Amino acid sequence: MKYLLPILAAASMSFAQWGGWGGGGGGKSLNDYKKMSVSGREIHVYAPSDLKENSPLLISCHGMDQDPNYQQSNTHWEAVADTAGFVVVYPRGGTGMSTWDIQGDKDTKWMTEIIDQMYTDYKIDKKRVYLSGFSMGGMFTYHSMSKIADKIAAFAPTSGTNVFGASKAMRPVPIIHPHGTNDDVLQYNQVEGFIKNYRDQFNCPAQAKEETNYPNAENNGATMYTWGPCDKGVYIKHLKLPGRGHSPSKADVSDIWNFIKQWDVNGLISEKPEPESSSSEIASSSSETPKSSSSVKPAESSSSGTQALLEDLSLALVSVYKSSDNSIMVANAQGKSITVFNSLGNVVSTTRGIAGAQKVYTGAKGVYIVKVGSRTFKTSL
Repeated sequence: MKYLLPILAAASMSFAQWGGWGGGGGGKSLNDYKKMSVSGREIHVYAPSDLKENSPLLISCHGMDQDPNYQQSNTHWEAVADTAGFVVVYPRGGTGMSTWDIQGDKDTKWMTEIIDQMYTDYKIDKKRVYLSGFSMGGMFTYHSMSKIADKIAAFAPTSGTNVFGASKAMRPVPIIHPHGTNDDVLQYNQVEGFIKNYRDQFNCPAQAKEETNYPNAENNGATMYTWGPCDKGVYIKHLKLPGRGHSPSKADVSDIWNFIKQWDVNGLISEKPEPESSSSEIASSSSETPKSSSSVKPAESSSSGTQALLEDLSLALVSVYKSSDNSIMVANAQGKSITVFNSLGNVVSTTRGIAGAQKVYTGAKGVYIVKVGSRTFKTSL
């Protein structure tokens, strides 16, 4: 624990600079959560009013010498939960100075007890439980990969490289790790080497796909690095945030959710596009400029997909086409989630749309399905 003392001092100094305790600039506060006790320890739970059975669970762990109030006021996971339909839990660290057990199994066992309690109270889907955490909460998230990866579908550590080094994961797991370049507590220069440990464990490709100028509401010039597919088809992502210090942020939670929601404990969720009907068009392989919305017809998988399209008219301008360098391009998809599937139905790329045109995938020849929001395209390389 001697290594934690300088971190604690730095974290406490930074904590005073991070801002107030209230609602983080508006929205819900921890008072809107249900305070509960699991095995004698405090958790705060948020469930949307229209929550359905078999919905996912997201657990968000605070940093050292912090608490659920601070974590919630900066991340506001409930804003995503209201739209996506899942339960949020902010637990309180139980060791001294609100820390987490990042070497043993005291807190990982408690996480499994929280999961069981949420199943009892809300009938959550135990196959779709996700763990995230900031700073020491991020360290704990990494540590949990070695202890309870059979209970957690995907992991989202934020600014939390473990001071005790990378653990041996129980299995290849999906990871997304946002980190600020100006982090003065867990410095950014540790990130590459730390994440490489897991890339090596999971036999990920050596070369990352880089998405520069990645949209982030808080930090301009962000870059998203993606390695994969790795063993078992998982991916590892790292969001590099220029100028960000040591702080959690609601600017990252949508990107985190859009990545982790694709997985359950058995792997990629088989929530894949339905086979395209014969009437759907494949984007012309000779096309090198965006097409109008009428030239590439979306093949919606169900009436609910059609309704979603009607409800979001901004999708009407989206186009998918092949560029001169044999890449799949998407245009006019600002803010929309973009997922590319290969002919086997496996995810080969995930990203978020920007204004104008962007390259979303470069790969082998074949037929690909591109989902932009609720709209589905079929194209080929």
